[in-house]
Amino acid sequence: MLSICCAQAQIPGRSAGPDSVSNAVVPVLSYSSTEGFVGGAVYNRYDFSGNIRPFRSYLQSSGLVSTKGFVELEGKYEQTRTFGQRIRTTVNAYFHRYTADIFFGVGNRVPFSKSRWDNDYYYFESVSMGFEYKLRKAIYSRGRSHFDLQLGLGTEYQIPYVSRNNSSFAQRMPYGYKGGWTEYLTTGFIWENRDSEFDPHHGNRAEFDFRYSPDLISKYALSSYRFEFRQYFYLCHWLTVANRLETRYVTGQVPYWELSTLGGENNLRGYPLNRFIGNTSIAYTLELRAWFLKFPQFYNLKFGGQLFTDTGRVFTPKNEFNDLFRGYKQTFGFGGAMSVFNPNFIMRGEIGFSDEVTRIYIGIGYLF
Repeated sequence: MLSICCAQAQIPGRSAGPDSVSNAVVPVLSYSSTEGFVGGAVYNRYDFSGNIRPFRSYLQSSGLVSTKGFVELEGKYEQTRTFGQRIRTTVNAYFHRYTADIFFGVGNRVPFSKSRWDNDYYYFESVSMGFEYKLRKAIYSRGRSHFDLQLGLGTEYQIPYVSRNNSSFAQRMPYGYKGGWTEYLTTGFIWENRDSEFDPHHGNRAEFDFRYSPDLISKYALSSYRFEFRQYFYLCHWLTVANRLETRYVTGQVPYWELSTLGGENNLRGYPLNRFIGNTSIAYTLELRAWFLKFPQFYNLKFGGQLFTDTGRVFTPKNEFNDLFRGYKQTFGFGGAMSVFNPNFIMRGEIGFSDEVTRIYIGIGYLF
């Protein structure tokens, strides 16, 4: 797949500062052999009015469509003052129509065929949508350190469309191939003391999340546990070392789209999307980040780069406690970053290399 960003711009509101509101708009035009021409835009809004930190509210949204029927609409809105209290609210919503969704099979050793990849054997079509609402309240706070309790609920819908009988999805027909709704409740905690949520250079963040989908309200009765730990520190006063360890476990009546996955823009960059699927996943990422050129007099423009390596593997019920220290996949890559007008708005492009394929990623903000 070839993806090229052909147009980009940022339109500010008031200048970014301790008490400001700013906007960022990025038009996007790209092409891929599977999706055709893709067009759309990314819009972010940052509200720091009232000198509230980390922000009063933050909106991240994007909309992309293609000439071959691909649609991706996503939105995330956060505010740190809810009901007049220090309660942080997060709302996530999305709608996806993928004409080239990917399914390889379940397990850590599912084989890969370059000829089948080139002939779209692993592709199928799907439609999905979801909505999530979370409340987060600090129960301990001291300086930058705080420990937050989190509660939430959400719903997801997935329906696959098998366009060709001779495809990986059609031949394997994983559990949940008929699609359906999944409703869930969530709880967990977040502890962090990072110096920034958008461009951290030192500090830590830990999150535990428990999701439960009872059969009383959901077509699939399942539960999942996820833990993530991030650490940041300076090296040589200009190079930031960023680490992330993440593990997830899901059990019950688990449809294929609720399984733990590795591969794509969030982990094991360089492998295709959802390359490895299992009930349990372990993933580690190491990044070296730096800003090389800064032009504060010219719209706060700055350019940077990053090197990264990703490691991880998945487990199925047949081998959850076997091969714990073997079978890990690894990728590596590099990328560039640019920020303009608003230091919190970061545009990122990366290329990841695996032993199977090479992938290009373009996104807003650092990966973590």
